[in-house]
Amino acid sequence: MWICQKISAVKYIPISKKTFAFLCCLGIIIILLSAVSVDAAAGEKEEKHVIVVLVPGLSFKEMDKLYSIESYSRLWNSGYPAAANLKPDGRYSYLNNTVTISTGRRSAGISNWNAYEKGEILDGVPAELLLKQLTGEPAGNSIIHPYFHLLTAQNHTGGFRPVPGWFGSSLEEAGINTYVIGNSDTNEEKSRFGSLLVINKSGESLGSIQAGTEAAEEFPGQLKMSSRLILQHLEETGRRFSRSFTVVEWGDLHRLFSMKGQMEQGYFAEVYEETLDSLASMLDDIHQGVSGEIWLVSPAVNEDAYKEKNELGPVWVWKEDRQAEGILYSPTTRRNGIISNTDFTASWLNAFSLEDEEKNGLGQPVVFSESAVENAGSLRIVLDRVEEINKVFGERGAVLSSYVSALIVLLIAVSLMIWFNKESPRFKKAAAILLLSGVLSPLWFLLTSPAVKYFSAYLYVAGIFAVSVLSAVLVSFLFKAPYSAACALFFTALTVDILTGAFFTERSFLSYDPVIGARYYGIGNEFAGIYLVSGILMVVPLIRRYGITSKKERITAFGILTAVSVILVVMLGSASLGANAGASLSAAIMYAFSVSQLFLKDLNRSVKLLAAGGFLLGMLGILYVLQISQPSSHIFLAYERLLGGDLASIWQTIIRKLEMNWKIFKISYWTQLFITSYFLTGIVLWKRRKGHMNGPQVFLSNVCIAGSLALLILNDSGIVAAATSMFIILSVSYGWSLEREIQSENSASADNKGSGRFF
Repeated sequence: MWICQKISAVKYIPISKKTFAFLCCLGIIIILLSAVSVDAAAGEKEEKHVIVVLVPGLSFKEMDKLYSIESYSRLWNSGYPAAANLKPDGRYSYLNNTVTISTGRRSAGISNWNAYEKGEILDGVPAELLLKQLTGEPAGNSIIHPYFHLLTAQNHTGGFRPVPGWFGSSLEEAGINTYVIGNSDTNEEKSRFGSLLVINKSGESLGSIQAGTEAAEEFPGQLKMSSRLILQHLEETGRRFSRSFTVVEWGDLHRLFSMKGQMEQGYFAEVYEETLDSLASMLDDIHQGVSGEIWLVSPAVNEDAYKEKNELGPVWVWKEDRQAEGILYSPTTRRNGIISNTDFTASWLNAFSLEDEEKNGLGQPVVFSESAVENAGSLRIVLDRVEEINKVFGERGAVLSSYVSALIVLLIAVSLMIWFNKESPRFKKAAAILLLSGVLSPLWFLLTSPAVKYFSAYLYVAGIFAVSVLSAVLVSFLFKAPYSAACALFFTALTVDILTGAFFTERSFLSYDPVIGARYYGIGNEFAGIYLVSGILMVVPLIRRYGITSKKERITAFGILTAVSVILVVMLGSASLGANAGASLSAAIMYAFSVSQLFLKDLNRSVKLLAAGGFLLGMLGILYVLQISQPSSHIFLAYERLLGGDLASIWQTIIRKLEMNWKIFKISYWTQLFITSYFLTGIVLWKRRKGHMNGPQVFLSNVCIAGSLALLILNDSGIVAAATSMFIILSVSYGWSLEREIQSENSASADNKGSGRFF
């Protein structure tokens, strides 16, 4: 009512028709101008240029030399270096590696693959005509890929299911100009794979293979990259386009190494130095003369570096701020200075504020980290870390073969010592010390990992066994239950290391390897098997103290095993800690088995199977919860595919893991230990020695055997985890039986020796 009164009280101001028409026109003009300005603002995009200098044959040996060229020190005193895992789906090669970089998933090339310009003759006909003959499609852009359809078909059926061309199409759809110049042609063959980085899903790309090169008869391949021509092209691109992605395939180093075997050694060294100086000069010209983000990338190291097992490729990024300095950090590898080949496409999209919304690639954008650089130069930090990685990768075969062989010899020697000297306490004590040293050896592989680069492979293994024997003598003197104490020492050491950043784990011969690229973080399968059974075996003294006979004792044992199992599941399954799904599920299976042995023995089989199925589903749910609000991991990606209904991808993953297990079974050193522990020594000794152990020891050994079998089935490298876990189970069980025999033969002496122990 009050409002109505106010409205009725308003006095209207008279306005002429001309004034009214003028105001209407003025309003329309203002609205139109506002709409135009909004559209213009929406259409205006920030200027951004990314330049990828692709250098086949570049390794960290060359980077070390480039770093030492004083005249280009301003280059290497800025920017963000890293080492890239270049492992493809198949053999290590220039083509396979580049396809992998371009798709963001492990990929493989096909025979006869290459890029051609219109008019180039291929199989006796122009490249564009061959494309028409093979696909029925006319040549669109300036660079032609006649076999692109075969590349797509092959990778579609591969284990990783990459999609060639998705990255180039993503850039085109965002209005980003893409272009490739240069080649790595040699006298023997055409090598021009840089266009794979900009190719679209139709198999087309813009560029000029010969641009950026000039004739040079005195150089390998009769070609030489021209810094002047490359700079001119990049400057022109910067003037014409606001956003661009340009690939410069710098092939001089590849051409040089292709002829090394025929060149005079002194002359090769001369041309080698000149080639590196030319590369540094070109980078310096781009660094000073062109705006944009510069990526120096090696898709494959040269043959010399590959033979020396230096397979990580150097990466260096200069931001628009040429003074910025740091180290690349990869969320995929969770390491400073170590990135994955799957990270490139994600990082380049991120540079243009784009995302891989369809998840075509598996990598994540790298982070430009300044905090990692303190007193040392950024490249020196990366070079030192690469030296450690290459040392482990290069000598892993020798170390594992000698270590596994020594463990097998240890088991056989102990068996012979007991079988042929059944009544000798001296031999039984010596055998017990040998078994305890075997149980302690993984601990020393962990703790001595920073020292691996200072020793040869065989000297390192000999040192491991020497310190293991000495520590076994010490542990047997200090602890009343030395085998459980040894397991507790390893369990504690690995737990603390993982919780504090895995400094020791990532450097150990018994852990993951960034060169192989199967795992970069967490707890690998070698240590996972040992960690899993050590967590159970270390609580044997507690279970033995309370017993497992009465209901009250079983409830106490249940509480102890529940606490340990929770720690195992969280430590192994959490994405930020162990990130080992197979081992985490195996820990759950161990727990379920222990509960069934304590309380559910009388249930019928169908009820047990139903309970087991429900428990497994519950554990899958718990494992998923452990991935939430954690760093993205391979486990979380698998759950995403599963929840998204991508059953084909899940099936491919299962098949790939089965194939990996079969391959490992055929070629791995761990297979020898697996066979010895499971089918030879395990069966014979378990049947003969089980009667010499007490109830809790037999019970928890059976729990651990269930876990070892679960590891064999659930892990992608199950044979490795099963072999290491069963070796620990067997050694500890055998050691327990020997201890009981020795104590029964001379109980008084054993009591006196145990008076000063504290475990």
